[in-house]
Amino acid sequence: MKQKIVDTVFDNWCDKEFNSEILAAMDNAVKNPNEDTIFQLVSITEASAFKDGFHECLKLLRSLFTGNPEM
Repeated sequence: MKQKIVDTVFDNWCDKEFNSEILAAMDNAVKNPNEDTIFQLVSITEASAFKDGFHECLKLLRSLFTGNPEM
């Protein structure tokens, strides 16, 4: 289960498709690179990754509690 958690988190970071909010912030940071636009991009990206990771964690917990710890 420990390795599944590590793999899930890693996959979530590597295989992430950007949503429109992230793409807009990325475009803004490229066109106007300054502290505010870069911080906004990082904040939006981190929030998205956190939410996705939380949902994956819930799936893993559900699987553990239903008796499928190996997934």
